[in-house]
Amino acid sequence: MPLLGVIFLNGNCASEAEIWEFLNVLGIYDGKTHIIFGEPRKKFITEELVQEKYLVYRQIPDSNPLSYEFVWGPRAHAETSKMEVLEFVAKINSTDPSAFPFHYEEALRDEEERVKARSAGKAHAAAKATAHPRVPPSDSSSPQ
Repeated sequence: MPLLGVIFLNGNCASEAEIWEFLNVLGIYDGKTHIIFGEPRKKFITEELVQEKYLVYRQIPDSNPLSYEFVWGPRAHAETSKMEVLEFVAKINSTDPSAFPFHYEEALRDEEERVKARSAGKAHAAAKATAHPRVPPSDSSSPQ
C-alpha cells in the first residue's frame, strides 16, 4: 500500500528514481539484500509486485537516457481504491484524507466511478437474466 500511495500522490505514476528514494527511506536499497524482501529489485519489485500485477513497470516515452516509471497495476485497481490508499497515507501522517485536497477530490471521483461501474455490471447481469429466462427441466415421468 505505501508504494501505491507514492504513485497516487505523484500524479498516478512515479519514476523509478522516486520509488527508490521512498524505499531508501524505509531502509530498502537497490542491490542490497533486505531481511524481509530479499533482493529488492528482482524479488520484491519485479517478481512480487510487477508479476503479481500490483504494479506496471513501463518505459517513459521519449526519455533520454531511458527512464522507467511505475503505475498501479490491474490487481491494485481491483483490490483497493484511491480512497483506501489516501486513508492509509493520511493515517501514517496523523491527518485526514481531506488534508490532501487535490488527491481527496480525485479519490472521491474514483469512488463514484466504481459505484457506477458496479451498478452497470449489476444492471447488465439483471438484463441478461431476464432476457434468457431459465426453462424448467422437463419431467420425464409425464406422458408425451
